[in-house]
Amino acid sequence: MTDEHMPESGRLEQILESVDHFKPMATRRGFMQKLVLAGGSAAVAAASLGKVANAFAPSNPVLDFVNAAVGAERIGIAFYGNALGSGSPFSVAGDPAMNTLLNSSHRGYFQAAFNQESSHLAALIANGGSFPFGHFGFPAGTFGSAGSMLVMGQNLESIFIGAYLGAVKAGATAGTSLGIFVAEVAAQICGIECEHRVLINDIAGIDPPNDRFYEGDVLSPPSGALGDTGARSTVYATAGAAVNALLALGISPSA
Repeated sequence: MTDEHMPESGRLEQILESVDHFKPMATRRGFMQKLVLAGGSAAVAAASLGKVANAFAPSNPVLDFVNAAVGAERIGIAFYGNALGSGSPFSVAGDPAMNTLLNSSHRGYFQAAFNQESSHLAALIANGGSFPFGHFGFPAGTFGSAGSMLVMGQNLESIFIGAYLGAVKAGATAGTSLGIFVAEVAAQICGIECEHRVLINDIAGIDPPNDRFYEGDVLSPPSGALGDTGARSTVYATAGAAVNALLALGISPSA
């Protein structure tokens, strides 16, 4: 893909100011033009559940991660909405919790996370990201107790973190203005996903909840020292691998 001019200094700070206007319109048009040049979305071709992972055929690894992130953020929104008992636009009937799983303080954590995931999704879609499924069912009993809900949350956030770290690597490796832009945005979102995991660990009673010196495989395995007892997150080499990890949790996508 032909590289284009690097974005102007300070653009990243400006584009994250709001959900509705993630980027200036001119910048959004430029991003969309790059999407077209790169071959468009790899995910929209999927027509059934069996084709979810196959949708990320080798085409453009950077764009594949953008599209996979749309699906991941919808799953995150569904998770937090279900845990709160309110559901979400991406939840399926019967999934939202029927009893209170969180105290008032922890509900605040989860409502903030719901809002943050919603912002991430809006940003990705505003920049041309797409995913062929809009509803996501969780395994039976996920929201039947605080324990099962928190285990799912820990697993989800670890996969989200690994997917965004993979997007950072793919974008930086590409070295194009698009790749660098995606790497920057993925890194900023990844930081928030790490916060979510720590908060879930705190609610689950993990001591200490901030239990990693590094994400990924830097100085892996964990040393066992205080603050370095948690398993490293997997850095996914491809978007398809990240999608497969989410499906392995028993999550069922549907239209």
